Amino acid sequence: MKSQGIRLFVGSLAVILVAACAGFARGGSAHKASGRATNITFASNVKLQSGTTLPAGTYRMEVSEGSQTPTVTFLRDGEVAAASPASLVSEASKNPATEIDSVRDGNAQQVIEIRPAGWKEALHFSTAGQ
Repeated sequence: MKSQGIRLFVGSLAVILVAACAGFARGGSAHKASGRATNITFASNVKLQSGTTLPAGTYRMEVSEGSQTPTVTFLRDGEVAAASPASLVSEASKNPATEIDSVRDGNAQQVIEIRPAGWKEALHFSTAGQ
């Protein structure tokens, strides 16, 4: 009976350790990106201030922290597709939905502003001549 109690204790301890390790592994990967991030979908080709044109599709948008003029990085399938400077503009309230303001520029839309859902900020991208 005593050996059965020891086995139960050791088994329980092993389960707790495995669960704790899994929790740390998930937490570590979530901390990998420095700054704010969200997924964003462009319905058509877009052109960024940096001059890069991104094909229509869904991207992971990451914004560096600690600056009023952060670098905004767009990733696709874990690879950097483009990066562009932007100005961070405070909003009066959280954005209810992601909105993208753009103007036509040849075969693409020139991105002027992105207001990510749930953020109290907007990202303003200067365009040529502004």
